[in-house]
Amino acid sequence: MTQLTLYKMEPVKSDVVYTPDYVAKEIVDWIKPSGKCLDPCKGDGAFLRALSADTEWCEIIEDRDFFDYTNKVDWIIGNPPYSIFEEWLRHSFEISDNVVYILPTNKVFQRQVIMDMINSWGGIKAIMVYGSGNTVGFPFGFSVGTFHFCRNWKGFCDLKLTRKALLED
Repeated sequence: MTQLTLYKMEPVKSDVVYTPDYVAKEIVDWIKPSGKCLDPCKGDGAFLRALSADTEWCEIIEDRDFFDYTNKVDWIIGNPPYSIFEEWLRHSFEISDNVVYILPTNKVFQRQVIMDMINSWGGIKAIMVYGSGNTVGFPFGFSVGTFHFCRNWKGFCDLKLTRKALLED
């Protein structure tokens, strides 16, 4: 199979959804990553600001294509482009043991091929569900959650339901 590259793809406007700083901080505080981290789609840098100073990053508009990144990392944390989620998740699984993404919850569960890929790689260790994307400043009302995918995880999934919109500090 040919290596996917973002350079050759037409941009999809709905893929550009910036995560507010307070949401990125909440996710990082909840997950508590350690070791080498990567923000695969930096955007305006919300996750980069919430993570340690030595965090690696990719951002296609700054000529750092995530699909060209092949170094192994302990954690990948970010908000991926939704239109290529399957390919994005597959590449994430190739280079990390812990993958944490905030995204519409249906992206994980709407296609059997994605659920099979998750199950064969490991599993979902935890989910923090926010409810509507509007509650975290996203421009849509679909249900949104943060998923912690973990290599070789076969245990129970910890589910955290937020009761209200996060409040900006």
